[in-house]
Amino acid sequence: MPASEPQRERDPLLGQLLLARLRERGAVSVLLLTALLAVLYWETGPKPVGLDHFAPLADAFLSGRLHITAEMPWLEQVPRPGGGWYVPYPPVPALVVLPFVALVGPSFDTGLVAALLGALNVVLLWWLLGRIGLGEGTRLLLAAAFGLGTVHWWAAGMGTSWLFAQVVAVAFSLGALGLAVLRERPLLAGLLLGLAAGARLPVGLTLPLYLALYLGLPFPPRAVLPSGERLRAAGLLLGGLAVPAALVALYNLARFGSIFDFGYEHIVGVLEEPWYAEGILSLSYVPRHLHAIFVRGFDFVDAFPWFRPNWTATSLLLTTPLYLWLVKARSREPLVAWSWLAVALALVPILTHGNVGFTQFGYRFSLDVAPLLWLLLGWTFRAGTPVEARVAAALGVLVNAYGIWAITGLDFVSF
Repeated sequence: MPASEPQRERDPLLGQLLLARLRERGAVSVLLLTALLAVLYWETGPKPVGLDHFAPLADAFLSGRLHITAEMPWLEQVPRPGGGWYVPYPPVPALVVLPFVALVGPSFDTGLVAALLGALNVVLLWWLLGRIGLGEGTRLLLAAAFGLGTVHWWAAGMGTSWLFAQVVAVAFSLGALGLAVLRERPLLAGLLLGLAAGARLPVGLTLPLYLALYLGLPFPPRAVLPSGERLRAAGLLLGGLAVPAALVALYNLARFGSIFDFGYEHIVGVLEEPWYAEGILSLSYVPRHLHAIFVRGFDFVDAFPWFRPNWTATSLLLTTPLYLWLVKARSREPLVAWSWLAVALALVPILTHGNVGFTQFGYRFSLDVAPLLWLLLGWTFRAGTPVEARVAAALGVLVNAYGIWAITGLDFVSF
C-alpha cells in the first residue's frame, strides 16, 4: 500500500503532461491544416488575379493619390473629374496589400495574400473556438469544415477584389471576436472591428454584439447601469473603432464631398443594370437573396458531370449543410442572443442589395457574418459533434471541391 501513495501524487502531474501533449497535437494539426489550405487556396485561382482593384489602389496610396490612373473597363470604377478613376469600395484591403506592393510594385498578385490570409482565418477560427471552451477535436473539425466546406475556399482561392475584401473582413472580424468573447483588450478589438468594417461595410452593423459583451449586458437588456470598468471598456472599444472609421470617412470626403459616399452610385451605368431596377437597395430584392441562400442548386444537364454550377449562387444548405445545426443555437445566453441580433443587423443591407453576389460559387455575402455563424456552431457543439454533423461537414467539403473542380477545371458553369 505505501507504494501506491507516490503514484497518486504523480497522477495529477502525469495528467497535466498528457493534456499539454494533446494540446500540442491540436496545435500541430491546425498548423498542418493551415499550410495545406494556403497551398490549396493558391492553386485554386488564376495567377495573377485578373480582377483586382486593390494592388493598383495601394500603389496610388504610396504615390500620394486617392485614385488610380489606369482605366480597367472590366472592373467597376468611378471617373474622377480631374482624370483617373476612383475605386468604389472601402479601402482597407488596399492597406493590407500595401506593404507587398511597396516591395514588389503594382504588379503584385493579390491572390497570394488572399491565400495566406484565408489560411490564417482557419487558425483564427480555431483560436476563437478554443476561447469559448471547445475541445480540441471539435475545434479542428469545425476549422477544417470552415476552410474546405464553405464559400471561404472559393473566396480565398480566387482572390478577386470582391472576394479578397471578404477574406480580409473575416480575418479582422475573427480577431475582434476572439478578444471580445473574453472581454480582453477592448481598444484593439474596436480597431479590428473597424478594419473589418473598412473592408466590408455590413460588418460594422455587428457592433451591438461587441458593446453587449464588454458591457456585460444580459438579453434582453435591463435598465441597469454597468460598472465603471465596463463602461471604460466600452469606451475603449468605440475609441478603437473610431480610428479606421474616421480615416474612411475622410477618404470619402476627399473624393466625393461626403463621409458616407463610397461612390458606388457614381459607377457609369450601374443603375441601368437590371438587378438594380429599384435602386441599389430595396426590400423587393429580399426574395432573390432568400432563393440564392436556401434554394439555388446545380443546373442539371444531360452530359457528364451532369450537375453544373450556376454563377448566380449555390444554396448554403448545399455548400455548407453544417449550417442546419444553427437551428439548435437557441438561448437567451448573451453570447448567443446578441450574436443572432448582430447577424440580423448585418443581413439588412445584404438582403436588400440588388446583386446577390455573382459571379460566385456558393453565396459569398455569407462571409460577412461567417465568424458569428461559426461561433454559434461552436456553442451548439460545445458538448461534441454528433455523427450526423460530421457527415454534414464532410458533404460540405465534397460539394465545394466538386463545384470548384467543375468551374475551374472543366469550365462547366452557367448563368
